[in-house]
Amino acid sequence: MMIGKVICFVCLLQWSTTIAVSMPNILMFVMDDLGWNDTSYRGSDIPTPNIDKLANEGIRLQQYYVQPVCSPTRSAIMAGRYPYHLGLASGVIKPGRPYGLLLNQTTLANELKKGGYATHAVGKWHLGMCKWAYTPTYRGFDSFYGYYNGMEDYFDHNRTENKCHGIDFRNNTEPVTDKGGLYSTNLFTEAVEQAISKHDTDKGPFFIYAAYQSVHSPLQAPQEYFDRCKSIPYEGRSTFCAMLRAADEGISNITMLLKDKGLLDDTIIIFTTDNGGQTAYGSSNWPLRGSKNTVFEGGVRGTAFVWGSKLPKLNYDNIQLIHASDWLPTIVEGIAGLELDEKKWALDGYNMWPSITTNNESPRKEILLNLDPPHHGFVGQAAIRVGDWKLIAGCPNCSFAPAHKGDKCPDGWVHLDQSIELPPYTPSLTWLFNITADPNERNNVADMYPEVVKQLKERIEFYNSTHISQLPPPFDPKCNPSNFGGVWTPWLD
Repeated sequence: MMIGKVICFVCLLQWSTTIAVSMPNILMFVMDDLGWNDTSYRGSDIPTPNIDKLANEGIRLQQYYVQPVCSPTRSAIMAGRYPYHLGLASGVIKPGRPYGLLLNQTTLANELKKGGYATHAVGKWHLGMCKWAYTPTYRGFDSFYGYYNGMEDYFDHNRTENKCHGIDFRNNTEPVTDKGGLYSTNLFTEAVEQAISKHDTDKGPFFIYAAYQSVHSPLQAPQEYFDRCKSIPYEGRSTFCAMLRAADEGISNITMLLKDKGLLDDTIIIFTTDNGGQTAYGSSNWPLRGSKNTVFEGGVRGTAFVWGSKLPKLNYDNIQLIHASDWLPTIVEGIAGLELDEKKWALDGYNMWPSITTNNESPRKEILLNLDPPHHGFVGQAAIRVGDWKLIAGCPNCSFAPAHKGDKCPDGWVHLDQSIELPPYTPSLTWLFNITADPNERNNVADMYPEVVKQLKERIEFYNSTHISQLPPPFDPKCNPSNFGGVWTPWLD
């Protein structure tokens, strides 16, 4: 569309004045279940000096939103669309379920590869594996080193689901069976370092999607990192601290390697979480309300920043509305300067690069935070942010697993000691907050502003008219790793 082309052209002019003629390298760190209050640049009790350095030198995205859980956010990043347009809005892709990111969708890796980038994925995938076509090296990545499902043991790299047990670890498409006992965070750091060391700069830039397993449960870390967290008095939080310290060290090692090879100044670094922190497993979103699995701010307000030594404006808080679906057009058009057929791919995301780099007004005026219609006795859940206002309609927490209660889906505010401050009980299924005035969602003002509620519900209905319903299919026992030498493997080919 014409406006998009003008923005892209302006962006290219701006970028050309701040970076070399060649396209920049792009390194994207995606943390798993990192909470709003888990990095020390936000005031956390956990020291993250290396993450802090990048954040403090870079552009901190203060109104950046993700989805309540893993797969939906990762699909938004990869496809540039809202998960409800991809049939992925209802929870995560569990092992043994025969579906994934729709195969007729482009991906961030596909678009960058077409433009001459070497593309590498490291760590967590979680966008489908029932067929090889759903896996990273068939979705635009030149290489992959990591695991296909959503979680596993950090040391033995095994996953159990419905009594099916096996290793979930791949080097490209080959099983990795000789890394038992080695911590995944360190392995993934080494894989990113290897991709950087082997890269031939004469053949073009690289895009590395570094999706750490950290800091998702189970809570596991080597003893050396526990020793750095002795000041944390809470058991779950201290283990979480050890896990995050390991990832922080890895990020330092990677950035130092870039510097040593003379690549750092020609690299844009993006850092994002996939959803809010899971407070039941040591994370903290304080003072935001809720956690992972909820559409309160603690579940969908994400920690993120952008770093680049040649950016026109550095070390500031960007206050523009940004969503995970914006990364594809922002990276492809804004950072890489490549053409993108936005109409063909029906993107929901915007090229936010001019807004990110200058803090100019965002083209995005609203964000659909979730849309999961009623099903199987569940009342449904929708949430939208429009300007200062945020509306939640239906259940505010545990859309994908309403049986989960209490600490895994808190309705209130979770303190560092994991005690939950609950609000007064209300049977209401309509919640309205002025996020600018009340970022911690302590005052439901739906009764005071019925016209605002009406207008925001109309926006939700607008989106619902193009909703793709895809409830997760049942577990397929044919996926059993015992059928594939004890390794989780695409089973429908």
